[in-house]
Amino acid sequence: MSNLSSFIGLLKAFVLSNPLLWACCAVSFLVSVILIPCVIRVCTKRQWFDSVNERKIHKGQVPRLGSIGFVAGFAVGCFIFIVADKDSGMVFMPLIFAGLLIFAFGIADDMLDLNAFFKLLVQCVAALIIVMNGYTFSRFFSFELPRPLDSVFTFFWIIGIINAYNLIDGLDGLCGGLSVLTVFTYGIIFTQAPGCYAAVCLILVASVAGFLLYNRPRARIFMGDGGSQFLGFVIAVLPLFRTTANFEQKKLLIALNLVSVPMFDCIAAIWRRTREHRGIMSPDREHLHHKLMNLGLSGPQILALLLAIQAFLCICTGISMGIKTVHADIFLVAVFVCMFVFFSAVHYANQAKMRAKS
Repeated sequence: MSNLSSFIGLLKAFVLSNPLLWACCAVSFLVSVILIPCVIRVCTKRQWFDSVNERKIHKGQVPRLGSIGFVAGFAVGCFIFIVADKDSGMVFMPLIFAGLLIFAFGIADDMLDLNAFFKLLVQCVAALIIVMNGYTFSRFFSFELPRPLDSVFTFFWIIGIINAYNLIDGLDGLCGGLSVLTVFTYGIIFTQAPGCYAAVCLILVASVAGFLLYNRPRARIFMGDGGSQFLGFVIAVLPLFRTTANFEQKKLLIALNLVSVPMFDCIAAIWRRTREHRGIMSPDREHLHHKLMNLGLSGPQILALLLAIQAFLCICTGISMGIKTVHADIFLVAVFVCMFVFFSAVHYANQAKMRAKS
């Protein structure tokens, strides 16, 4: 109870002492809300619509460059914050520079359908920028990761999470909704630490919230690869920030739990496509949301279910921050196992449904 009351006290103090941050969040939200209708009009005029393939659920012509709105909102909010709080600039720069690199080539992919190898190369460059600036996982449970193993592990972590969020973006509001809940959770955790880490999270939450007004079912615009890869990149990098000792001791397990929905979906896709001797990035209709749809759920029901699961994971993360490290590790491992059981149950239920149809 004392940990909870202390946390609430720190959160209240953070809210009251950061008017600049709330102003930046408001600007970020407004830029996103105002800019996205302009993007919709331009895309409609130029016939820049999302392609339809085996992985897509939607029908009809829907613009796919919505990420321009929320990334612009995030950039403007961060710029104002950096100018007003100059000490935060150096912390922001690797994340912003590498994130904008991912975003720029993601937009190019949306427009030009870039080669998969080239996209992977850009992701590798962005991951290297982060790792070479010293942002790595340093611990695995209670064990210190030796160098250069920490850098190698972090490098593949970043690339994996970028592609996990890219693959999960197949249902109206899903990638954006999962991202908002995850980033907001990191923002709440980071309010307990000095520095501007919480500001990165909350400004991004505000900008993506503006986008979700247009992306909720039935979506008027999609974020596209530029947006899903950018969000995956940011979410991969956030746990690499070094904050409180309490977070450092358990942050890998926290990170794994918070990204478990897209991560398990991505692992299943890689395994499935490798087994079937197909390209890893080849589209199909066997992602988690496709399986749930095959089991009889509608798009809005699937969105509500997966966001409820993500909210549960976020609440469990908050609980873990208030208990001792050993107990927190056991608790987080149990939550992770529950997610594995959920994915396995959906997989086998879908297989049984498919066999019954044939």
